[in-house]
Amino acid sequence: MLKRLGISTLWLAAVQTLSCLTCFVVVNYVFGRDFRIEWMIYGLGILLPFLWGLGGYWLKYRPLGRWQTALFLILWTALPAALCVWAGRGGPSVLWLILYPQMMARLAWFYPLFDGPKSAYVLFTLRPLAAAGTHVLMMAGFAAGLWLRGGKQKE
Repeated sequence: MLKRLGISTLWLAAVQTLSCLTCFVVVNYVFGRDFRIEWMIYGLGILLPFLWGLGGYWLKYRPLGRWQTALFLILWTALPAALCVWAGRGGPSVLWLILYPQMMARLAWFYPLFDGPKSAYVLFTLRPLAAAGTHVLMMAGFAAGLWLRGGKQKE
């Protein structure tokens, strides 16, 4: 059980790292060149949960059984979502680097929160919760990928 949870955790970390690299490439390309292709940022933000779904689908050594899968998904949804809220409220800068895809995707999924001047409630409560919401969306995509793969696996 611990071996499968460990491999699944490493796979999820690899999906997060790939998402970070993809976001860095898109942002550096867009903001390094031309602001007219800003749609790439929003497009990637919308596609990230689907890309995480592919990551869940391709996971070979996933947790077995409903309880192990539920434990894995709850742990890796709640912990990073809490870190997203902390980062959005001004936590350590390293969290922005680690959670860069979630911070970037929140612009696409929750655009009205970032359009124009906002109150302190929106800045310090709703925007951090939007980052946590994007992580929940990404993990929902990952869980959907696990579910679509389906079937029992041999140990």
